[in-house]
Amino acid sequence: MNQPTIAVTGIGTVSPYGVGLSTFWENLIANHSAVNRVEDDQLRKWSPVGARVPDFDPLNFLPKRLAKNTDRFTQLSLVAAKEALTDAQLLKSDGETLVPEVDPDRIGTAIGTAFGGIQSLEAGSEKLATGSAKRVGPRMISKAIPNAASSTISMQYGFHGPSVTYVTACAASANSIGESTFWFFRDDVDFVLAGGADSLWSNVFLSGLRDAGALATKGPDDPTTWSRPFDANRTGMVMGEGSALFVLEPLEHAKARGAHIYAILKGYGASNDAYHDTAPDPEGYSAALAIKRALRSAQLTADDINYVNAHATSTPAGDIAETKALRSIFGEKLDTIPVSSIKGGIGHLLGAAGAIESVASIKALETGIIPATLHCETRDEEVPLDIVPNTSRKQRITTAMSNSFGFGGQNGILIWQAP
Repeated sequence: MNQPTIAVTGIGTVSPYGVGLSTFWENLIANHSAVNRVEDDQLRKWSPVGARVPDFDPLNFLPKRLAKNTDRFTQLSLVAAKEALTDAQLLKSDGETLVPEVDPDRIGTAIGTAFGGIQSLEAGSEKLATGSAKRVGPRMISKAIPNAASSTISMQYGFHGPSVTYVTACAASANSIGESTFWFFRDDVDFVLAGGADSLWSNVFLSGLRDAGALATKGPDDPTTWSRPFDANRTGMVMGEGSALFVLEPLEHAKARGAHIYAILKGYGASNDAYHDTAPDPEGYSAALAIKRALRSAQLTADDINYVNAHATSTPAGDIAETKALRSIFGEKLDTIPVSSIKGGIGHLLGAAGAIESVASIKALETGIIPATLHCETRDEEVPLDIVPNTSRKQRITTAMSNSFGFGGQNGILIWQAP
């Protein structure tokens, strides 16, 4: 049985710009920054600036009991899931029930996350450590466990297909999207809801990132400009949060039911650096290997790629390693390809990064607008030449590549093509 061509027919997004796909895209191409000073006094000690979903109250979107029994990362994923399923016309007008033509036994869920419900775990630990409570409650594990988002979405809508969680650091949602397509190959599913979610505003997590030298702890007077991918004066990543989910289905299946087709998932590749627990391979060898695999699965060459949405976290080591990987694949052509990072606007969504950056790639294909790399005032001479600095650009593209690289040497590459 041949691997079917996979289409995207629904998108749901909760980002540091707010709730909804249109909110995300309109702010992104308007070159707005969602980064600002962190208001919480305790968290600010570790991460002075960040990008959180503004004014997010789960009770505005979820029943009270469901909100109480879920961690923030699951809440974000539930909101994104509803938008994606509605967008794909898989829900009735009540927004809760599947349309009759859809078989819930043939819908799978694949969510990527870096840590799952770490905020709930930390809050429970603090209660026990301070003596403010003698127990954490029966929902602690189900709130904090990494598969909470995937399993909760499946329970909410009655999906009986595969439900899998990928915990591969910052490559998690790229891996969840790419790996889930093999379910179509086995004819296990008609639809997959795939993507990622993370909200890692935890003292222990942020202090660990700071100790590892990954977080930006200083920057310009304007806090909105601290996330500076590719800039010669960048000092580290800025934490974000959010969720982005896609409805995937075979192209012919989508056409038969008259679905709107955003893009085609043309290729996917994965690898591991096998180099260091936090630092990337400085030569970018395995990152390039994942790109080669993605191109091979897409049956494309480097000449077919005309936009790269870079992982570029605003860390010197990461940005340079990624550039070396790209240079090894594209050679001199790299100087003519737009390579931008949206982390200047929304920070780093960790396990959700690959999914939210794929949303940007797909919308760039759809609209002919390439999002900018914000706050790059002095381009590092070692990074790609055309980083689309500071202002989004009108430019028609047909094939986009989205890069995701994570701690532990995890690499995931997705190639998206206009339908």
